[in-house]
Amino acid sequence: MHFYAYLHTITIFAPVAKRIPKTSAPEMVKERCNSALVSLFCEVYIPLAPSVFTYGVPENANITRGSVVWVQLARRKPMLALVSRVHSEKPAFDVRYACPHESGYVFSERYMESLEWVAKYYVSTPMRALNVFWPADFDKYLDALFAEKKAEPRGEALSNGPEMAVCSDLPPLTDEQKTALASLVEDLDRTGFRGTLLHGVTGSGKTRVYQELVREALARKKRVLILVPEIGLTPQTAARFADYLNIPVVVLHSALSAPKKREGYLSVLDGSANVVLGTRSAILSPFEFDVVILDEEHDSSFKQQDPAPRYHTRDLAFHLAQKHGALVVLGSATPCLETYRNAKAGNLKLLTLKNRATAAPLPDVTVVDMGKVRQQKGVLMSPALREALSDCIAGGDQAIILMNRRGYSKIRVCTKCGETLYCRHCHIPLVYHKQYHALMCHYCAALYPLDMPCPSCGAETYEFVGGAIEKLEEEIHEWVADAKVIRMDRDTTQNVGSVEKILTSFRNREYNILLGTQMVAKGHDFPGVKLVGVVGADSGLGIPDFRSSERLYQLLSQTAGRAGRAGGGGRVFIQTLNPTEPVMQYAIRHDFEGFADLESSNREMAFYPPFCKLVEISCGARDEDLLRDTVKRLEEILRKESSMTVLGPVDAFVPKVQNVFWVKLYIKTQNLSAVRKVLAPILNAAKPWVPGVEIKTEFE
Repeated sequence: MHFYAYLHTITIFAPVAKRIPKTSAPEMVKERCNSALVSLFCEVYIPLAPSVFTYGVPENANITRGSVVWVQLARRKPMLALVSRVHSEKPAFDVRYACPHESGYVFSERYMESLEWVAKYYVSTPMRALNVFWPADFDKYLDALFAEKKAEPRGEALSNGPEMAVCSDLPPLTDEQKTALASLVEDLDRTGFRGTLLHGVTGSGKTRVYQELVREALARKKRVLILVPEIGLTPQTAARFADYLNIPVVVLHSALSAPKKREGYLSVLDGSANVVLGTRSAILSPFEFDVVILDEEHDSSFKQQDPAPRYHTRDLAFHLAQKHGALVVLGSATPCLETYRNAKAGNLKLLTLKNRATAAPLPDVTVVDMGKVRQQKGVLMSPALREALSDCIAGGDQAIILMNRRGYSKIRVCTKCGETLYCRHCHIPLVYHKQYHALMCHYCAALYPLDMPCPSCGAETYEFVGGAIEKLEEEIHEWVADAKVIRMDRDTTQNVGSVEKILTSFRNREYNILLGTQMVAKGHDFPGVKLVGVVGADSGLGIPDFRSSERLYQLLSQTAGRAGRAGGGGRVFIQTLNPTEPVMQYAIRHDFEGFADLESSNREMAFYPPFCKLVEISCGARDEDLLRDTVKRLEEILRKESSMTVLGPVDAFVPKVQNVFWVKLYIKTQNLSAVRKVLAPILNAAKPWVPGVEIKTEFE
């Protein structure tokens, strides 16, 4: 029977005010048909499905590779799927029909290749990758596209060229910026892969170079994708580009309101977007850029954590640029060692901005040895930082104070037996949060009463040890006159728009002290900030991660870079118990090259990236004995491959999370194809390799 004979069965619900009419699958998708009676078939990717499934193509239906179709899997509700292949090979079983979505949307071959590459490279499946590529409300976005097609078309396609009226209020480019821009513009007119590292000190005006580059790209009818590591950076960055170029900048990230998410993604689907700005996941959208800019490229937020596949935005940007031809611009004051080494080796063009755009000097950095400070027990700020902060506020300036520790106190200790109170479900100490008047686990978010008896001895007396950011907030109010403090951490930024609200209020000088965790260190530009204080700077040391020194240097350098960006006179105070630590010394001198040389030498001796490929395999299970047996089996399989060095097994840094025990194995190799060959049958089988055991992989 013809597909279009079934269109009258499609239900379009009557729209409620300002709502997009919802489409639903035709009844045809529920029917089974003898394969002998069907001439064409399609294989489809269904998000999170265990394998690829085959469906029949209705007669006269327009279905090709990349089509979005309705399908029914077993007895589940009809769902959307992505067609991977259309063929005429008749299967030896009855099939259900796949029916195209009413919008008729078809993903490009570039999108399909990108999806399949991510799945293969990170040892996953296209079905799991599709679950990450498609946003949560993808069906609603297609409904909006269908509704738009029935209405008047909106927007202006790139082929007609966006009309720009460039804002002239910005300062002229410095000589360094002009040189960098000229080099980048040359690359715009070339073809194939072009990669550049724009290495500029904090405040050197990298964003100003990006603005001019985007203007030049748009004049050449090219599309631009701009990626930032944190949602909090998108309002500031989007406003800068939109105001300068006087054209719409499409914003894509998870914290937008539902209507704004839909509007942004719809502009990508209908092709009207010319400039897209977003966080990590924006690179997964079907926006076919000609230029991609990764600002603060060193940031770990560009790496996906859960769910799999755990892709890195930079790797995917490089792949797309090499496969389809594009310009990749990586910008940072503290680039990751892999990027810096590639640039030094000539694999990427290296452009440097050694001076601040305002000609202001880099801030003076003072390291305070907290081991030698004599003051009342439990006070977090040193006398030097308290005095400098008081002077800063009294002078009408602003300050940023960073403490990378949520809560009020780090741990609760029994005064009778000295036992630290741990979460029942996770092997991690509970943190006292005064905001919630409770003890909290930072891994499972469970809350416990403050006065719960000690599980070891039953005593009801306790004390809190170690201060955290809530206590520091109280301390600032107590010690600093006229302090107007606004705190930015995970506990104050849970609501939609809260990050933007906090940053805007600080930028508008409604507050004079921004107190926060590492969120405050990432690329923000506040002209009024003269002082930066880092409390507990060495909290990142001692973590069993080969990148810990690099990340601490980046955090210190980036945080310090917020001070004195406009008129100079910036001061930075770093409080530490390890003042002679090399990372601290390089941070004092703003010496990235020196730090990079030392860290590269250490990595080369220990054979860690960028001198090898490192794969982390995490195995988790509720049954600890089953977990140990599984890890042993996996280790034996891995050690048979001579091209791989296997380290471990070793318990995870937090060995139990939400009642699941975790053990890790590490692989060092120069040959990732061998790793994929061994791991693919284990990770990508239709059924779990060992029921009850979860296996995750991360590529470094």
